[in-house]
Formats: sequence, structure tokens, C-alpha cells
Amino acid sequence: MDTLIKNLSAVVGAENVLSQPDELLVYECDGLPQHKHRPRAVVFPASTEQTALVMKELAEAKVPFTPRGAGTGLSGGALALNEGVVVELARMRKILRIDATNQLAVVQPGVVNLQVSRAVAPYGLYYVPDPSSQPTCTIGGNIAEGAGGIHCLKYGTTTDHVLGCRVVLAGGEVVDLGGAGIDAEGYDLLGTFIGSEGTFGIATEATLRLSQSPPAVRTLLAEFVEVNDASHAVSAIIAAGVMPAALEMMDHEIIRAVEASVFAAGLPPDAGAALIIELDGIEAGIDDEAARIIDICMEYGARDCRLARDESERKKLWAARKGAFGAIGRISPDSMIQDAVVPRSRLPEVLSSAYEIAHKYELRVANVFHAGDGNLHPLICFDSRFPEQVRRVKEAGRELMEVCVAAGGTITGEHGVGLDKRELLPLVFSDADMTAMLKVRAAFDPLGLCNPGKIIPMLRGCGEGRAVSLTPDVISEIPSVRAPQPPTARPVRTTQFSSEKVAHQLTGIVGSDHITVDSISVTVAPASTDEIIEVIRCASMERWTVAPVGSMTWLDRASPNILLSTERLNRIIEHEPADLIAVAESGVRLKTFNDTLAQNGQWLPLDPPDDGRATLGGVVATGLGGPQQFAYGRPRGSVIGMKVVLADGILIKAGGRVVKNVAGYDLCKLFTGSYGTLGVITELNFKLRPRAACKRTIVAAGPATQLISSARAILESRLFPVGLEVVSAQVAKHLGFSIDEKSSVLLVRFAGNKKGVEYQSHQASEELRWSKIEIIERDESLWQTLTAIPLHESSAVNWRASVLPGQIRDLLEQVQTIYGDSFHSTLWQLGVADGRMRMMNNEEHRLNESREATRVLGGTFVSETEGALYVGSSSGIMHRIKQQLDPQGLFPMRWN
Repeated sequence: MDTLIKNLSAVVGAENVLSQPDELLVYECDGLPQHKHRPRAVVFPASTEQTALVMKELAEAKVPFTPRGAGTGLSGGALALNEGVVVELARMRKILRIDATNQLAVVQPGVVNLQVSRAVAPYGLYYVPDPSSQPTCTIGGNIAEGAGGIHCLKYGTTTDHVLGCRVVLAGGEVVDLGGAGIDAEGYDLLGTFIGSEGTFGIATEATLRLSQSPPAVRTLLAEFVEVNDASHAVSAIIAAGVMPAALEMMDHEIIRAVEASVFAAGLPPDAGAALIIELDGIEAGIDDEAARIIDICMEYGARDCRLARDESERKKLWAARKGAFGAIGRISPDSMIQDAVVPRSRLPEVLSSAYEIAHKYELRVANVFHAGDGNLHPLICFDSRFPEQVRRVKEAGRELMEVCVAAGGTITGEHGVGLDKRELLPLVFSDADMTAMLKVRAAFDPLGLCNPGKIIPMLRGCGEGRAVSLTPDVISEIPSVRAPQPPTARPVRTTQFSSEKVAHQLTGIVGSDHITVDSISVTVAPASTDEIIEVIRCASMERWTVAPVGSMTWLDRASPNILLSTERLNRIIEHEPADLIAVAESGVRLKTFNDTLAQNGQWLPLDPPDDGRATLGGVVATGLGGPQQFAYGRPRGSVIGMKVVLADGILIKAGGRVVKNVAGYDLCKLFTGSYGTLGVITELNFKLRPRAACKRTIVAAGPATQLISSARAILESRLFPVGLEVVSAQVAKHLGFSIDEKSSVLLVRFAGNKKGVEYQSHQASEELRWSKIEIIERDESLWQTLTAIPLHESSAVNWRASVLPGQIRDLLEQVQTIYGDSFHSTLWQLGVADGRMRMMNNEEHRLNESREATRVLGGTFVSETEGALYVGSSSGIMHRIKQQLDPQGLFPMRWN
């Protein structure tokens, strides 16, 4: 080890390596002091290059490491077990670039969260994720933990606001994950990496999505006599279709602690509970929404509900909420902070159980939490000087987690599993689920050196009394987990195939009525997950290749032996309006699903290429968005859970049924957009949105470049369109508009409350006054037709490209030059807000030139008839994941 410290000092400088016992004391715990493990050394790299060299030294010495930021974590995740080395990133604190045009910032991992928003405030922008530790926690730590925060109810967590990461793997390999502002192709390694708690590698740079600061904000304080009444009010607000930016609850104990501290904000000391509710958006209509919330709170027993008098009071209220954890010291010398999530509709009973558990163990519990998404933070108060109290706290904590999981929740929503909750993970996931997670972990970290002993507990068959530490020896002990083999370019396929033989064998599983045979493949339609498992096991035994399909509107050039149709998996299993979640089998059509949700004023906000036949499984498997993805996102942001049959016929679960969940690895992100190359999705859990009360589309015609300029001006004027699409004259004809062939059409869609839509429509019309404008009030069919066009043109050579939004005009001009005179007779559409372009044309010889033009601009390009070609530094990880989850090549790959 002395030699290692000498070598590390040579890389970063002796002053940037700590190894003496008194220097290491501060690094033996994180924000949860119940766990203490002193590292052997702490090393402070200053750049990606230094981090890579440090990792190489550690790999050569076979010494495990643990990444660490500000140490504010609350799960013991940043502790180095077994005298490992801490790689401390807090000194990598440079903001490398701010790109206001494309609304992104590139930062090092040691940058403090709040500093990002302060740095971009002059541009009218901010970084949305805001944990309570925002003034001290780092971006790297937020990425490692998948952090949430107060405003994630409306805007999502860290995973929704990180566009790309530069990552150093164990051994020193540097890879780029995500598209850094551009839609990336291939497996969603970025989404899988976020929340992996330092067990996959170290992020050394992050590209962050920035958002426009809302023009108007309203903050309300509602006082309740009983916690139960406040809990019911939370569910009622969500079920009523109101989407606050934040919805927080504080109970009597927390209020008392806060009001006795420096964070005192005038909260009612005699209240049983208080809700802090924040709305944001444009000024028009926001007061109507505030009045609606006040009415709901009063209806559910609030003794008072009022708006903050001014900005000063608003800031005090939020300071009180964010300072609650620190203020608890006023009433207890120690506290155990729990972090569980339950469905909103189950809040009353779970909170009641929390108080009963505290009474049972003669402990005191105080509750402060993100009520809008059911993310509980009960603080169990005790005195660590008394071992008996410590024992009771641990027992009470486990019992509380069991109650939350039994209610349909999870053990952590934003703090992570780390060391503290490692043994609780089996409450949520089976051995099969966790084995799949370990396979993915082994693909990122074949050496087993990344933060070992965290997240995944000991699995049966791996010995007793020790945690999983993914060294090669331990990997070989775990059933079905093996060190990755060198990547293979092509899947292994059987050389003996007979359609008749396949049909005969599968008839016994699904019946002859659900099998179709042709000369090169067999289409089989199982009616249940159990039948899918049997089909997969049979195919695996016979070495037949399988491709999952939905409505069969998307078939690439792979030629599998079996097309496994999910059309008979068509049940909508559950819809809970108060929780804004729904569960359905993968064969349910998106249109059918949304028609059902509409009965309760909700919808799944996805608009991929769809003519009414697209299935939920197909939508998720392709991962494609559509014209409104700028506002509502792609499928990756809406999927909160799924069930998948893997290539060995094992059924696993990923995610869960609550909107916040960082228990284990986010395999939902990995399977979303994987095109069925990793398994068969059989069931999906989605988070939903309230349907907008009013929708309106402005249609303007003119030269494409001028329309793009006007669209950019609309975005920069702090309006919030949900769709901003420029389309060719040929596409416009499909939509029912007749214009000159050399002109284009701009579609600007707004959705929300009536006053807000009317105001934004007026402002956008003023920006477009140079053009002839048409305003369409009932515009649903217009946007449905737009999403169906790519499928109507399925015989064309379709391609899609993605560039930074600020480059979309450059891309259009390049493509126009490439296509020449034929450009005006083609069908194309582009998203001004997100840099997306799709071309539908039969001129295959233009593909390579268009691909090259896109790449020169730094974008990505996919020919939908050729499938995706995965290139770049992360392709090795993709191949290793494929090898881990499908070593036989049962599901054909879509790349060369």
C-alpha cells in the first residue's frame, strides 16, 4: 500500500493524497454517522485525465475504491469498506461551459448544486433538481444517488436533467454516456449509470439540462389540525388534475423543531401538519390554480390556507422546509433519517403506521417529506449513547420499510441504498432481479473494484456472512453471472431451422390458432407471461432466434426465426388517478390506453410514430418520442416499472409502482429503447399527467428558415409551447393545409389552463404577425395525423437525425443542399426546440451525405431501414451488457 500511495502521489501530487490516521478521520462516515469505515487513503484528482491515471494505479494494485463528493449522502454509500481508497472529487469544481442558446451547462462533479443555478441566473435559466442539501451537495453526488428534491414532483429528478456524462471506469477507460444534448442511439447507459452509487465508475464531467426560470410563482401555506387530513388533501390535489411544482408536508414535531431554530418562518406551532405548495408558470391563470388548491385544502379540513405575502416570506418558508433536517437537533441529540416512497393514496395509513411503530418501540418520530410524490422522510429520534435505543431504532426502521413496501412502495426515493439499506433490498427485489442487476454491474465493472459491498446484498449460493464484492472470484460464484467475454459482432444463430418444426413445438404452448408460418420465420402470439417464458425457454434450448414485436409496424432487417407477438397481452391492469400511475400489459395499444385514462382526465404523454396501432411495449422498446417530446419527454421518462422475460426464460422486475425510486439499478432505462435485444417486456408501469384543460395550435406558413427564427424567438420570450414543429409543404398537405411547394409550415401548440393558453397564443401570434396565421382550437386530430405520417410512408427510406437545437437551421440548410430540387417534394419535419429532424424519401443514395452532414454538426443519425450502428467510446459496455444478459444471442442485435 505504501507503494500505491507513492504512485498516487506521483499522479496528483503528494499534497493531494491523504494517508495519515488523523487526516482520514473525517472520511470514515458520510451524512449518516451510524456507519463508520476509515479508508486507507484519500486521493484528490483534478481532471478526467488524472482520474483515469488514478484508476489505472488502483487497478494494477487490485485495490477497490469509492468515489466521494461533499459527503452529504445519507446511506453510507461514500464509505470505503475493507480499507479501500476514497477518490475525492470535491476539488473538481469548475463550470466548464454554459451554453444559453441550447440551455445546457458542462460542469465537473465537485460543483455544488446551488452554484449551477447561480451561475446561469443571468441568462434567465436555472438547474431544476434541488435537494435539501442544495447549498452543499455536489453534482457528482447527485448523479451517483439519483437525487430528487422539492421541485421534482413536476419536473422530475436528476436523471431527467442530466444529458450526458464523461465517466472513468475501473482500469482507467474513459467513456462518454448519453448524447450531451443530442438524442443518443443504443442502450440508455446514461440512465442506467445515474443512481448507480459509484458502483459503475466515476463521472468526471456532466452536461446538465437547464430550464427557463418561470415568470410567475405562487407559494401557499395550508394549516391542518390532523396529519391525516393533510394527507387526504395531497391526494385530492393530484386527483383534481392540478400539478404543483412542489407539495411538501411538515408534521407537528418538525414544525416545533424548526420554529425553535434559526430557520423559524412563522409556521403555526399548534398545527398537526402544514403543507407548503408551490405553483409556477406564466402569470396568466396561475391565480385561478392557486384558488383551486385553496378550495381543495379547505374542503379537506384545513383551518387556513393562504398565499405567502411576499418573496421574503416565500423564501423563509422554503428555508424552513430545507432546514428541517438540521433543526431536528433542537429536540433530539441523534436521529435516523429514513427515505421511503409510497403511493400518494396510501399516505394516510402509512403515516398512521409510522406513529404506531414509534409508539411500539418507545421512540419519537418526526415527519417532513415530499408529499406530492409520496417520498417520506421520517426522522426517528434517539440518543446514540444508549445501545438499547440504537437497537430499537434499527428494528423500528426496518418495520417501517416493510410497511412502505407492503403498501406498494419502495425503500428509497432519493437517498440511495448504499450500505445502510443493502440488507433491505430483498424487500423490493427477488434474487432473479438482483442477479440481473449484478450482470449489468459486471458489464460496467468487470474488475469488481467500484465501491464494492454496496447496494446488492449477499445472494444465496455466494457463501454466508459477507456482502457481494464483485471481484472476478466472487463473480464466478454467483449463479448466471460470469466475467464478460470479448464482444461478438453477430449473435449466435442456429444453422438448422424448419418453420414446420418450430410451429409444431410451439403449438403445445400457445395453440395452433395463434401461430402463423412462412418460409423464413414463425409468428407466435402467447396469451400470458407464462406462455412467453415457455416460448423463450424452448427457443433457447433449440437455439432459435427471437424478436419481440407489438403491432409489427417496426421491423428492421434482422431476420429472426420467431416473431414473438405481444398482441394478446392486452389488459390494463390498474389505474389509480390519485397516484397518477397506471399498469398495463405490453400489448395494449397506446391509443386504447390513453382513451381509458381520459375517462379520469389523465394521459400518458407520449406521441411516437403511431397510426393508432402502436403498442405500449413497442413504444417503450423503440424509446422514440415525437413532436411534443420537448415538453413531455421520451418514453424513458414515463416508465417507472416493468416486467421482462430474459433470454434464459427468467422473469425479472425492474423499477416499481411509485414515481420516485432509486432502490437498486434503473434497469427500466436499460430496457427502454433496447429494441427487444435484451428481453421481452411483458408488463409496464407508467407515471401519468393530468390532461390539459385547454389546447390550441397556431399554424403559420412561410420560408423554413424564417419560421425557425420565429420559433426560436417564441422559446426565448419565456413562453412554454408543448410542440414547436416545422414541416414541409408535402407534410402540410397530409395535415390539410395547401401551401406553395417551396414554403413550409410552423405548428406551435400550447396546452394548460384557458387563461394561460390564450395569453401565450396571443404573444406567439404577435411574433408571427409577418405570416398568415391560422389558430386551431380543437387540434387533437392535427397532431395525431402528424405522428402517423412516418408509418404511412413506411416504404420510403426514412431517416432521423438529432443535433443541438441551435444547429437545427444549419442541418436543414445542409440537407436542402444535398437533396437539391427534389427537396421541396419530400416529406420532412423538424423539432425546433429539441434539434430533431425526420426525412421520408425514396432517394437512398442521399443517405450517406445526410449522415455525414449530421456528424459534422456533432449530431446522431439513424436510417430506420438499416437499423442503428452503435459507435463511440461506450460501445464496449453495450456489447458487454448484451453478452451478460443474452450470451447465446437469442435476441438478434440491431447493429453491426
